Amino acid sequence: MRTTLLLLSAFLLLPAAGLLTAAPASAEGELEIRRNLLVRTVEKRRSAVVSIRTNQIVKRSWFDIWGYRHMGEPYERDGGLGSGAIFHPDGYVITNAHVISRATKIFVGIPKYDANGQSGEAHEHRALPVAIDIENDLAILRLMPDAEHHLERFPYIPLGRSNDLMIGEGVIAMGHPFRLGFTVTRGIVSGLNRALELGGRKFDDFMQVDAAINPGNSGGPLFDVTGRWIGVNTAIYNRAHGAEGIGFAIPADRVRSLIAKAFKRRVITGDWLGIEFMQGKQGEARVKRVFPTGPAARAGIAAGDVIAAAAGKPTPSLFDLRMRLIGLDTGAQVPVMVRRDGRPLRGNPLRLVLQPVPTNRLSAKHLGFTAEDTGESNGVLVASIKPEGPAARMNMRPKDRIFALGGWEIRNTEDLLLFLQFVSPGDLVDVKIFRQEGRRARRLEGSMRAE
Repeated sequence: MRTTLLLLSAFLLLPAAGLLTAAPASAEGELEIRRNLLVRTVEKRRSAVVSIRTNQIVKRSWFDIWGYRHMGEPYERDGGLGSGAIFHPDGYVITNAHVISRATKIFVGIPKYDANGQSGEAHEHRALPVAIDIENDLAILRLMPDAEHHLERFPYIPLGRSNDLMIGEGVIAMGHPFRLGFTVTRGIVSGLNRALELGGRKFDDFMQVDAAINPGNSGGPLFDVTGRWIGVNTAIYNRAHGAEGIGFAIPADRVRSLIAKAFKRRVITGDWLGIEFMQGKQGEARVKRVFPTGPAARAGIAAGDVIAAAAGKPTPSLFDLRMRLIGLDTGAQVPVMVRRDGRPLRGNPLRLVLQPVPTNRLSAKHLGFTAEDTGESNGVLVASIKPEGPAARMNMRPKDRIFALGGWEIRNTEDLLLFLQFVSPGDLVDVKIFRQEGRRARRLEGSMRAE
């Protein structure tokens, strides 16, 4: 009996031994079997998921033997780390506002992948902020071209929607935490419409997820399992309180709203259609104001009109219109389909031309100065003075901050442009400015006669 069992054992082992020495299955076939929906989503989206690092200006400090603190000369050092995603092929990036807070320089690393999907050395671009929304902790950056990558078209991810998310559905977070390089985590939607307090500010409408979100993931994209971009990773709950698997993301619809409001061609490229837009009740691109001397006024567009299509493509929302306009060349003729009082306007399409914003041309011509934004909506800074012009005759100086003209509040160059639309030669214009003199700011008032 014992001999029989040993022989049977040996017989049973033979097939197993044969399997170990058999020819391996096709490597390509195995890879295709393993390339599930998650892997395909990562492969499709990873090239537009970027790393962000910043430099900050700080001061060295030290304490003497009596315990008094001394401040030294300011110096530049590495600041925060974060992630982001490119949402337009011209190199526009969404990230968190807190990632770039206090930054003096912003560097965006774009990963490179070979044919086998292996990552190589990331190429860094300098970036500048286009818009910052502190209330929603969001920022838009623009990648600057360099000598090696002049006028480059960047990999990008279309921004999706978040209005149909389901608690329990799968999510995928991507980013560059802890200087480790590109990293993927996954989980589910744990909750919706969460309120959260961060840094003394209260934020509403967060999406709660259990995908791992670590330091450096802030600003990176969150996807559903189909690869749709549904949110921006923002925060983790304080682990000191024993929390695990509680992360938060800003829903994509809130990100779309920021882009619709702040992604203005006038700010980004320096040209315009002569229209100030607002978002309608259904998200549509509604004309809030038409500038009297701009392209839209000459084409016959009026306040209250809705832009239903531009340059041959439908624009069902203000977000779609912003994205459509930003890729056009300066000087391009833009056919637009307009709805007025709910009906298509007779004579559609109207044709507008993207023209340089005339702010400085008009201010130099009529008032004798050029100006630039302060970045804080608290006036405009005088950039240059035209010799013998109205501003020179009232002793205005570069760096003066103009906060009122002719009784109009001037918060930025858009307010200045609107005021200039109504100035005629010979008009007497009252001027209010702040002038910095050492540590003290003086408030000055005067008048100039427009030319």
